[in-house]
Amino acid sequence: MQAQDNDDLALLRNSASITKDEVVNSLVGRYEQRPQSQPYTSIGDRLLIAFNPNEAQEQSSDAAAQRYVDDYRDTSSGRQPLPPHIFKVAEQAYLHMRRTGLSQSISFM
Repeated sequence: MQAQDNDDLALLRNSASITKDEVVNSLVGRYEQRPQSQPYTSIGDRLLIAFNPNEAQEQSSDAAAQRYVDDYRDTSSGRQPLPPHIFKVAEQAYLHMRRTGLSQSISFM
């Protein structure tokens, strides 16, 4: 099962059994499509896989950061989700902290 251009690996998460090969093949396929593809892949809401292609990325620009700020502020229904990004992980951690009052952690490995 392959991730599509602008989505994440959520379809794999919904699979009855996710294999390591499915995840690796999806990531390799996305990496081979660079620079058109993105370096971030999410699996569900709480796991983000990022690879560093050692080249300039549009996702690191000020304009890209502003899109995620605007998305955070936009509470309208029916808006298009943005591609996976570290900013989205930070937003989810912040919102979970506000909702539950529990501390949150983001780990980089």
